[in-house]
Amino acid sequence: MNSWQLLFKRISQNWKQQFAVVKRVVDWTVLVYLVIPTIVISFFIYQSWWIQIPGWMRILPLSAIFVLFFLFLWGDHFLTYVREADRIFLRKKEKLFLGMKRGGIIYSYAFQWWSAATLCLFIAPLWFIHFDLQVGQLILFAALWVSLKWFIMAVKGKLDVELRGWRSLLRGIPLFIGAAIIWTWCYKAFINDNILMIATLIFINTIVSIWLVRSRFTSVHTFEKDLAIDELEKNKYMEIIFGLSMDMEKMPKPVPVRNSPRLYSKSNRIFKNRTPKNGFIELFIKATTRNIEYIIGYFQIMGVTSAAMVILPPIWLKVTMASLGTIFLLIWLGSVWHKVIGSHSFTKKYASEEGYFEGKKMVTTVLAIPFIIIICCSFIINIWIRNHFFFF
Repeated sequence: MNSWQLLFKRISQNWKQQFAVVKRVVDWTVLVYLVIPTIVISFFIYQSWWIQIPGWMRILPLSAIFVLFFLFLWGDHFLTYVREADRIFLRKKEKLFLGMKRGGIIYSYAFQWWSAATLCLFIAPLWFIHFDLQVGQLILFAALWVSLKWFIMAVKGKLDVELRGWRSLLRGIPLFIGAAIIWTWCYKAFINDNILMIATLIFINTIVSIWLVRSRFTSVHTFEKDLAIDELEKNKYMEIIFGLSMDMEKMPKPVPVRNSPRLYSKSNRIFKNRTPKNGFIELFIKATTRNIEYIIGYFQIMGVTSAAMVILPPIWLKVTMASLGTIFLLIWLGSVWHKVIGSHSFTKKYASEEGYFEGKKMVTTVLAIPFIIIICCSFIINIWIRNHFFFF
C-alpha cells in the first residue's frame, strides 16, 4: 500500500465514521418526515430563485454577502489524517508517513476550494440576477475567500489546539481582528474593481498559508501537533451531533477532582421552605450551575434564535425561527431535567411523585421567560434597525 492509497483509506474511514454517527441520531422517522421533505422543498425554493428573486432578498446589499462568508471562514484545519497507532509503525516508514501527510494537506487545500464552489453556487441567483455581476467576479470573490480561509487555517495550525476556556478565547481575538481587517480590504478592493489589489491579497494569503504549513508538509517531527489537530476535527462534529441528540447515551467528560465545588461549597440551602418541589428544583439548580456545558447550551439556543430574529428579513421566517427555537428549548430543558434528576440513581425512584413534575414545570417556565423576553427584544431591535438603516 502506497501513501496515496493509505490516505484515501483514511479519508474514507473518516467520512464513514461521521455518517455512522449521523445514522445513530437521525432515525428513519426523522429521515422520512423531516430530512427528505426539507431537501426536496429546498431544491424547489432554490430553483425558484433563478426565475424570480424573493422580495426579502432584493434588499440585501453586497456587503451582506461578505459578512455571511466571513462567518464561514472559521472552524477548519489542515488535516494530515494521522492516528495514534502511527506513532509506532508509520513513523518508522518515513516516506510512506510523509507522503500521507502531504496528501492530507493537499486534500485540505482542495476541499476548501470545493467548499467555496458550493457556497458560491448557493448565492449564484442573488449574484447574477440581483447584483448583476459576472462569472469572473464570482471566481475572484471565491478566490479571495478561500485564500483567506487557507491563511486562517494555517495560523490555527500553529496555535495550541489543546488550549481551552478563556485562554483560547483571548488567543483567538487577535486572529479574529486580523482576519476582519484583511476581509475589509478584500471588500474595498472588490467594490472598487481593483484587480491588482485583489490579486495581491490572494497571492499574499496563499503564500503565507503555504509558509506556515511548510513544517507539517516536509517533516515527520510534527506528529504530536498533527495528531492533536486531527483528533480535534474528528471529534468536533461528533460532539455537535451528540449534543443535539436527546436519546443517545454520551460518555461523561472527565472533570478535575476538587476538595469542594466552587459553587455551594457548604451545600447551602437555596430555599428555606423544604418541600419536595423545592428539593428537586434546588438539586437541578446546583447540578446545572456547576456544569458550564448546561449554561453554554442554554445561551447558545437563546443566542442563535435571537440572532435569527434580527438577521432574517421576512416576518414568516422570524415567526418560524421563534417557534422552532422555543420548541427546541423546551425539549432541551426536558432532556437536561431527565438527565440531572430523572435518570440519576438517587432521584429516579421519585420520578413518579407530584413534586417531580411540579419542579420540572417550574424550572421550564422560569427558564422560558428570559428566552421569550430576549426574542421579543430582538424583534424590536430588528424593527429599529429597519427604520434607521434602509439597507436592512
